[in-house]
Amino acid sequence: MLKGNIVRFTAGFIAVLVLLGACRKREGFSLPDNYVVFTTDAQGLSEGESSIQVKVKLSRGTDKEIPLVIKVTEEGAAYGTKYTTSPAVASGQITLTIPQGNNEASFTLNKVAGALFDGTEKLTFELYSSGSPVLIGATKKFTLTFAELVATNSAYVIDGGGTTLSNKVFIDLSANRQTPVLRTNWDFGFYSGDASDFKVILNATTGMMAKQLNKNDLTQVTAADTLGFSSIVAYSAFAPDPSQIPFIDFPDGDLNKTAIGLISATASDNKVYIVNRGFTGIGTSSPARGWKKIRVLRNANGGYTLQYADIASTTFASIDIPKDNKYFFKYVSLENGIVPVEPEKTKWDIAWNYSGFVSNFGAGDAPYLFQDIIFQNRNVQVAKVLNTTKAYASFAEADIATLTFSSSAMTIGSDWRTTQPQVGVKDQQYYIIKDGNNNYYKLKFTGIADGGVRGKPSIEYALVKRGA
Repeated sequence: MLKGNIVRFTAGFIAVLVLLGACRKREGFSLPDNYVVFTTDAQGLSEGESSIQVKVKLSRGTDKEIPLVIKVTEEGAAYGTKYTTSPAVASGQITLTIPQGNNEASFTLNKVAGALFDGTEKLTFELYSSGSPVLIGATKKFTLTFAELVATNSAYVIDGGGTTLSNKVFIDLSANRQTPVLRTNWDFGFYSGDASDFKVILNATTGMMAKQLNKNDLTQVTAADTLGFSSIVAYSAFAPDPSQIPFIDFPDGDLNKTAIGLISATASDNKVYIVNRGFTGIGTSSPARGWKKIRVLRNANGGYTLQYADIASTTFASIDIPKDNKYFFKYVSLENGIVPVEPEKTKWDIAWNYSGFVSNFGAGDAPYLFQDIIFQNRNVQVAKVLNTTKAYASFAEADIATLTFSSSAMTIGSDWRTTQPQVGVKDQQYYIIKDGNNNYYKLKFTGIADGGVRGKPSIEYALVKRGA
């Protein structure tokens, strides 16, 4: 009896092993090849820029380090005289390693201080070899021109940070460049527009809110002034609340609809605000960034002075923020002072992010947190085109005159994607974007996820008319 059981068990065990082996083989064959590519094929480094980060990425992460060799070809730009890189170029090559479990790596190129460029200099970087099992993909060359670039066409994945939605990504179509910035890197933006305009915006990408008090001295504000604020000056975890609209910046970019009012030239008119700094992650259940009290004044140098402290503090710290006409906003972190966030105003067109949003759920406009929102820059205009009106491939310069353009920051907004009956891109439409340099581009969204990972949408665009 025992012998028969052993025979049956052995036969069954062998069958399981055979089945597992077959499954493994099928699983191995089911995985597509893993490629390494440059994230874009060309960029320009303008006269005012001193460095650039060049990225390579894998189709997916691996369980081992992947060594890469990148060959460098110079045209009028000698290493050490015109430029340097980190890691350094050695024997005409850069060696990189994509870490285990990661799917990208980068190197930084810097202009040599004091070097002169005439705009004809060029570098070509070519993926020459990659460690097994990774193969070299189609975008194996990247060309860097030491001059302003006006891209004619491009397609790439937006680096929103993946499932954590950690980045706000600024996109410059003509420069073929995206600039990802951690959402939690800043708190406030200070408007650098007209000399008479003093406006402050909140970091909506972390779900910030602010409520004005009827006091103008930070030292006289205590925790007693904030009783009940934790439930009303905060995004709702359940039902969006129209009564919270005064505590947010309206997402259409109208600076007359911000939580923090106009900064007055009369110091005593500038009140204290209690600020909820929002969340470090996604949604109201993620860790909180805490509360502060702030007051903003104009200063004698034509800029701003930000006063800030913990709610119960009897003292406060101050930061002076100058206006800078190269930018629409200068940004401040309460931990790190003035920080770089938004590129210069002519060096980005649209931005992708997770952010506070507004919609009417039946009781009036109410704020809630939303992903995959596209904002446009303040000097950019956008028009939507349906494929039934004009196919994307056929749209040409002559068709521009038929369009009506909008300057609202929310012209694209969430309209490019859908969640019902399934999550995806609305492929029946595309957009014409007029940038700050009067270049016209047609742009369409080609994916809401990269390899099934949300937070990495993809776009394709082409130049329709170059600015004069």
